[in-house]
Amino acid sequence: MGNKDAGSTDLAWKVTAAAATLASGFVADKVVALGWRAITGHQAPREEDQVLEYKLMEVVAFAVISGAAIALTRQLGLRQAAKWYVKRHAPLPAIEA
Repeated sequence: MGNKDAGSTDLAWKVTAAAATLASGFVADKVVALGWRAITGHQAPREEDQVLEYKLMEVVAFAVISGAAIALTRQLGLRQAAKWYVKRHAPLPAIEA
């Protein structure tokens, strides 16, 4: 019975972590796009047909900023999800390497 409970706890955490990751990625993408437009006055360089319209340094800057924003919001989202999960369910399941 212990293994079944551990399996359901593991699945519940995986679902929680996946939801937090998706939500944080969506938020980061929207924030970066809005910030880019507010600062530069034009759309973020996302589409392949638009990339040639931008200077190389703009594309590099966008890649660095968006990558950092996504990584940061993902970590913050997972931390908040872990806090919520531990309060309502149980300790987080062990991560196997």
